[in-house]
This record gives sequence, C-alpha cells and structure tokens, in this order.
Amino acid sequence: MESAVFNLIEDLDQSTTNWKIKARVTRMWTSVSSEYGSVKGYNVILLDDDNNHVHAFAYPNIWNGFKTPVIEGGVYVFDQFSVKDVVGNLKPIQANIYIRFSQYTTVIAVEDDGMIPAYKIEFLDLGDVFAEASKYQPQEQSKFAIDVIGVIEDFEPLTKLDTKFGMRDIVKFRICDSSNQHKVSVWGDLTMLANNIYTKELQSPVIAIITSTKVTTFMNTVQIGTLPSSKLYLNLDDESVTDMRMRLKEEGYLSKREKYLKAAKSEFKRIYTTFSVVKVDEDVAWWFYSCNKCQQEVERLDRRFRCNNCPRIILVALKRFRIMVLVEDDTFSCNVMLMDRAARRIVGTSEAKAYINFEKAPEEGLPHVLKDLVGNEVTIIIQLNKANVTEDSTIFDANDIFDTTMRSPSPSESAYISESSSINFSVNSVDLDVIDHTPGSAKSVTKKIKKEK
Repeated sequence: MESAVFNLIEDLDQSTTNWKIKARVTRMWTSVSSEYGSVKGYNVILLDDDNNHVHAFAYPNIWNGFKTPVIEGGVYVFDQFSVKDVVGNLKPIQANIYIRFSQYTTVIAVEDDGMIPAYKIEFLDLGDVFAEASKYQPQEQSKFAIDVIGVIEDFEPLTKLDTKFGMRDIVKFRICDSSNQHKVSVWGDLTMLANNIYTKELQSPVIAIITSTKVTTFMNTVQIGTLPSSKLYLNLDDESVTDMRMRLKEEGYLSKREKYLKAAKSEFKRIYTTFSVVKVDEDVAWWFYSCNKCQQEVERLDRRFRCNNCPRIILVALKRFRIMVLVEDDTFSCNVMLMDRAARRIVGTSEAKAYINFEKAPEEGLPHVLKDLVGNEVTIIIQLNKANVTEDSTIFDANDIFDTTMRSPSPSESAYISESSSINFSVNSVDLDVIDHTPGSAKSVTKKIKKEK
C-alpha cells in the first residue's frame, strides 16, 4: 500500500472516476432532514499530505455499504469516486469541487505515518469578519462558511430559545482578540458539547476555534452562528492556538476583568491615527526565521536552527514578517515596525498572498507588493512601550493597521478604541533624520492624537 501512487486532492476534476487518494478524515457530520429528522447523507472533510482538503458526501446506502468503518481522525485510501462542482451556499470549506462516493467506491484504513496534518483550518481574521458579513443583503448568504479563532468571553451556559422553528437549544458567548469582539450563537447538537467542555479548569484565556460558521450583521453588529457542519475546539493542541496566545501576549490582550482591575492605574498605551507611507526600509530584513515554540528569532546553522531563548536546536523554523516603514502626515512622522498581524493586514490580498509565499521568500530585496505600500494612506494602532515614552526609541510597534484606501475600521474594531481625547504627544517631537537607527524621514513636529484609556 505504501508504494502505491495516489492522486493529489488539488488535481481532482470531473474528467474521470478513476481516482485514488490517501487522506485523513478531519471532520464528520450528518445531513438531516428538517422535515422528518432522518439522515439524508454523511459528510467528511478529507485532507492529504499536500495540505489540500475537499468535502466528500455519501448517501446512507453507500455509506453503510463501506466494509471499513470511517472515523474522525483516521487515515484511509479512497478509490473510485466522482467529482462534482459545488452548488448552493455556505459550503463547509473554500473549494469549488466536492467528492461524491458511489457504489463502486472502496475505503481501506491505512497506518497513520504522521505525514498528513491533523487539521486544516482557513481562518478569517476577526478584524475582517464585519467586512465579509456586510457584503450580503439580509436574505443573501456567502458561498462559503468561514472559520474563526479567538478568546471566549461572556460565556452563557446552555438555555432554550423560542424561535420560528420552535424551542431550540442555544449557547452564547463572545469571541474576541485584542481589537475585535463578535457575538456567537451555538445551535443544535454542538450546544451540548460547548456546554460540557467549557470549564474553569481550561487554560486561560480560553482559545476557541469555530469552523464553518455563518456570519451576518444586525444593527451594525456581527452575528456568528454555527451550522450542522460547524466544529468547536477549545484550547486545541495546534500551532494556530499557540500563535494566537503569542499574538495576544504581544498585543497586550487583557480580559474584561483584567481591564477593569487595571483601568484606574494604567496610563495610555495605544494611539490611533492615520498616516501616509513614505518609505519601506530596504536595509532592514522584511522577514526572519523564528522558533516554532517561543516565536523568538533563531540563528541559522546550515540546515538547522538554534533558538537561544528555549534553548534548543530545531530542524524547521517559521518565517515571520518584520517590515520597517516610515509614515507621516502633514504634522508628524515616525518609524513603525509591522510584525505578522499588521503586515498581513496590509498585504493580505489574495494577489499579495500568492506573491509573498514564505516558502519561496527571497533572502534579499523587497517584493513589489511591499514597495507598493509607499503612498498608501493607513490607519495605525500604535503600541507604545517604555522606551517610546522615555524617548529612548523612536521606532513604534504597530498593534494593528488598516489600509484606508481599501476600507475603514469596522464598528467592532473602532469599539475597542476608547472615547478619544487630545493629548500633546511631545515625546515624539524629535528630528528623525538625526537618529542613527531610524530611516530618513520628513520633519517631525508635535502632533495631537487620540489616546486609548
């Protein structure tokens, strides 16, 4: 079996039924008749070792005819099936085809050699959910459901709600990051799971991953709802959760309780203002290798890497953005460091993502998509540190950034910016041209900006 040649999911098309793939079942659910309550079919998400996935469907007679039981997480060889174009809306994954199993399909369980990832989840950043939901009229639905990740706050245990479909179970909470928060409603069979697995024993903050959700807006507020194809994971043992914890730490995330306790003592730490990009510094490397555990920069040793922070030797390191830009308006200029989230926000179009592929990233020189930032107007949430306040450093870290030529911050993003008051930001009234470690800039003067309390 191991010497067999398998097709890749990305190569599947409708030209034949003579396909054979080796894949992991990452998700399973049933399609149930809303009228009779009977099972109409069985659904699985299949993931191959090239990290491509596809939705597959079988009618009950076909599914029950498989000689090998199919379980979530198992690895199987699927042979002889047809490929169809997806139809309808709210498809569980972003793929334009799906697999239809037939009476000729065979399923064989194989040993899990660890080559296929346990999950593939295509996250939409919480900061982009409002824009996505706003694309559609009240009666319209998006073609694909979306996956989200964030911190659970304001968890409300299972209760019953009187709806037009009768009394239904529901679990409510908010999903948040450092700049956004959205309401979530969990429906159906998933309510019992959510109610049971959300406990005080979970590591705090509790990171939730919700796959295949429906997003809508009501009175300028995002509503995220689960579907029969949705899955809920809390504190999943996955790199995405580790990355989210690191991101929350870097961005200074505080729970509602922590914000309340520190509100009286905290000084302003974030500023919110709009600039134009004057220059992208080509003398500073625009990406770096980082440890896949602690996220700190690592040292390259031939084909290996050394993390001096852990400390340990690793074979595979992550590539992360680190882009230095000079920004200004007609009264003020400064240097801003764009790390992963802020950088991806700005260059996050599909064209940019295709161009900036970390697996093919050049060692030197800037990609054109980064050079093209020059001249764009951006709104930046700057995270101040002690060195900024004491004037020891004139390089500021971007907590978040928005290209205002593309869109403005959503109401949920703006909600995290406290009611503004003008302050004299005199600590930055320096001439950046005379700072050795700062790229050349326009003249800097005192600027009145907004502060977050």
